Amino acid sequence: MRGLRRKPTMRQLQPEHRLYRAAGTLLVVTAAALLPSCGDDTPTDPTALDVRVAYVSQIVGCPDKENECYPMCAHGAAPAGVRIVPLWQADAIRLSTTATDGRYEGTLAAVPTNTTLRLYGTDPNTCCINSCSPPPVVEDILLNGTKLTKVVHDGLPSGVTSALEFTVTGSGTVKN
Repeated sequence: MRGLRRKPTMRQLQPEHRLYRAAGTLLVVTAAALLPSCGDDTPTDPTALDVRVAYVSQIVGCPDKENECYPMCAHGAAPAGVRIVPLWQADAIRLSTTATDGRYEGTLAAVPTNTTLRLYGTDPNTCCINSCSPPPVVEDILLNGTKLTKVVHDGLPSGVTSALEFTVTGSGTVKN
């Protein structure tokens, strides 16, 4: 069979041809390795999740009840009740009481995942701590069972003195 040529072996190829062939092989292997991670059918973390919230009030007694600001503070806070105030594009939620005295629960809907977020709580009982300027609640707030502990004081909206900072992963794990 004249005219048919056999494919040259690696040994027979010129050095620059071997280099091109090796680079081409590396490119094909790399593309094959990346192929499973491409496309719409790969699982991804959700961009938002509903998160369970719990708050346990530790405020006992009312030492500031005689303060002249107390009636105004208590009146203003009472209709709102215990609330969680997100500092991202979400509405505040009112927490409901549970059978346990001083425990309040609720659900924050569509919390963005894998994003650093901030929130604080309000409790009408803080009028007993400082009636003229009740502090935000940044203690004893739990998200999906994890107690929030990272308190921040800077970069907050006007009038907010402190907030809790956290991140929710796509699996629902809360990180401080």
